[in-house]
Amino acid sequence: MRFVHTAALILFLCSMSIHAHQVNNGTIVDHNGQAIQLRGVNWFGFETQDHVVHGLWARNWRDMVAQIKAQGFNAVRIPVCPGTLQGQGNLNINYGLNPDLQNMDSRQVLDTVLNHLDAEGLYILLDHHRPDCNAISELWYTSSYSEQAWINDLVWMAERYKTLPYFIGIDLKNEPHGSATWGTGNSATDWNSASERAAAAILAEAPDILIFVEGIETNPDCTGMVNHWWGGNLEPLNCYPLNIPEDKLVLSPHVYGPDVFNQPYFNAAEFPDNMPAIWDQHFGQFIDQGYAVIIGEFGGQYGHGGDTRDPDWQNTLVDYLLAKDVNSGFYWSWNPNSGDTGGILQDDWNTVWQDKVDLLNRLWGGKAISPVCSDGEDNDGDGLVDFPEDPGCSSSTDSTETDPASAACADSIDNDGDGLVDYPDDSGCSSVIDDDEADMPNSGDDLIVSLVPVSEWETGYCSDVHISNPGNSAVNWRIVLEVEGSIYNLWNAVYSQTGQTLIAEGLDWNNLVQPGQKVTFGFCAEFSQTPPPQPSICNDGLDNDGDGLVDFPHDPGCLSADDSSELDENAQLTTEVIITSEWASGYCADVIVSNSSSADIDWDISFSIEGVINNLWNANYSQNGATVSAEGLSWNNFLLANSNISFGFCANK
Repeated sequence: MRFVHTAALILFLCSMSIHAHQVNNGTIVDHNGQAIQLRGVNWFGFETQDHVVHGLWARNWRDMVAQIKAQGFNAVRIPVCPGTLQGQGNLNINYGLNPDLQNMDSRQVLDTVLNHLDAEGLYILLDHHRPDCNAISELWYTSSYSEQAWINDLVWMAERYKTLPYFIGIDLKNEPHGSATWGTGNSATDWNSASERAAAAILAEAPDILIFVEGIETNPDCTGMVNHWWGGNLEPLNCYPLNIPEDKLVLSPHVYGPDVFNQPYFNAAEFPDNMPAIWDQHFGQFIDQGYAVIIGEFGGQYGHGGDTRDPDWQNTLVDYLLAKDVNSGFYWSWNPNSGDTGGILQDDWNTVWQDKVDLLNRLWGGKAISPVCSDGEDNDGDGLVDFPEDPGCSSSTDSTETDPASAACADSIDNDGDGLVDYPDDSGCSSVIDDDEADMPNSGDDLIVSLVPVSEWETGYCSDVHISNPGNSAVNWRIVLEVEGSIYNLWNAVYSQTGQTLIAEGLDWNNLVQPGQKVTFGFCAEFSQTPPPQPSICNDGLDNDGDGLVDFPHDPGCLSADDSSELDENAQLTTEVIITSEWASGYCADVIVSNSSSADIDWDISFSIEGVINNLWNANYSQNGATVSAEGLSWNNFLLANSNISFGFCANK
């Protein structure tokens, strides 16, 4: 993906037997020979200067893992960079929301996240994304990061995580492009031979995992002239096959639509009907040849902003993959802070784009799932079928036919005789269109509840609560249990606490426990009262920005005693523009903004460029002549002390 974002815990490896994964006739299978479908999503952040998956400033990380599973995903591609593997600090985490990650370095957080993904039954694909945690490199090495360092890091990951049963493989290098070649005989640029060297080293250490190999961009021979994406060109494989065991090789191209870059073929009169032939040329032919081909990145805003052609492009790609009998892939991305594609999550980091999930459900299920209001059935029993005949249908894509005016939970009648009327007063009503006010069986007597400690420190702890249903019917769960301390954060449930008694019940997506199934929520609590809040930066008696002035009103960087930054707004930042690709009429570049001071900065910079910007991501900007002014978005506007962030742009010369 061509864009830029801005008490130690010991790794406990799962004691289960190692699950060998291999490729059989173009299909990934487990140790029993059963086909594995990878319903995957990319969750990025470990490859950036934040050194953790993104969103931990807004949410609890375990909550997001639970939500990923709830949307139907069973696999996560985790991009990483060497700095994260080395255990670097300055992690972008709200520890109030994620107290169990307190005092961990990046490697320990990676260990913790991967072990939890594995414990939740989510397949893990590790992706070596950036050599310097800043930008995607053309080759697998740079002037400051050697090929041997790259191979060492790949082997380190393989060795460290090979005992995790759901660790399925390693994507060797994200998006080779530019000077990367295939089969030219130049070992310094031939991606195919580098892949072979890396694969041999990895499989010698971890023979049970798979090797994911991306394509390149351009090549001197054995490549057509139709524009390719970074990592998207596998055509040279026809002339120069990979010397990697066929039962361990997965081809993993990247492919995007007009939201990411306006390729010439998007402007064709026959778009999107011209796309299948292009995809056949770029990578699809190898599906027909019997290779395992799983797209490592695809996605876009799908009509939520961006190019209006993107929904047609994504729909056509899913149709194409289904026609090829391919229903695995890794969508980009879970994160909403991908500037050109957006994510499964909306900008609030909580709400999903349901139409994107529906699109993926079509890919995973092999067919379209007809909404209730266009399925040809009288779902609410009123004698009327579908939109527009049934007044309960607001559109053909409506997921309910029930007329809210006549639903039991909106009729102003106490239908179940409990003295409570309609939604939200009657707890038996899940919404205004619920046609049943009666509470479902929900007592703890029907369930098995277990408290599973996660972490503990001097003044508090975090715990998971597992709720199992041993019965024969679904239960709308509501439990009561005794807990220590005062809960200050709880996820995946609605709760109240009186003394040591916790009452919790499910949310709209996990309220039912099916027979033989389990749901989980978690919480963190303090043994004693919450410590008093720390004084703000501008009232703490310290010279936080090193300018010789202390606190409000003496330091002009303080707007009030409650200000969280003493730094003057005109503090100097270092800005570096790095060109990442260039052609005759334009170029793309990364901009690295560094803060060498001892205080956080709400950054706002200006820099000079050649040409006129046509696309810029991960910042707000304006351009006046050769001068570009840029400032952070809501999620990256604060540049931490002694750190840097980056954003990118493309320009016409």
